[in-house]
Amino acid sequence: MAHAFTLTLDRQKDEEWSMGTGSAAMPTLLYNNSALTPEEKADEHMGGRFLACAALACYTNSLWNDIKRAQGTPIKMHASIDVEKEKDSAMRTTFSHFTLRVDVEAENLSDEDFETIRAALYRGSLVTYSMEEGMGFDYTIEIAKK
Repeated sequence: MAHAFTLTLDRQKDEEWSMGTGSAAMPTLLYNNSALTPEEKADEHMGGRFLACAALACYTNSLWNDIKRAQGTPIKMHASIDVEKEKDSAMRTTFSHFTLRVDVEAENLSDEDFETIRAALYRGSLVTYSMEEGMGFDYTIEIAKK
């Protein structure tokens, strides 16, 4: 198994934290919910939003690059992802379904090339097909008591 990347999270206050992504283009994500109402905080679902972000970014980047590989010129793209949740048999909330829609405009791309690209992406992208197949997790938690 090849190591892909490592992220870090630092938190010292209840309402804010920062995540180091290891990315040159977006090295740090900052989160601060101090101005939100309790109801707004309850609806944040930041982990789920990041999961959907990862799926959306990977899928659309694959499409954009596939168009370029086919000698087409991608002009613009708009995408959205709707996330549904439900309770599983153990009554835990689970993100149960993702619906992803992409509208793309491209020049110099034949209908045949577009259909080939679309057929390939209907099988998913790295992140989306990884989510479909399921991912393994190992956990380690240490505590320093004061």
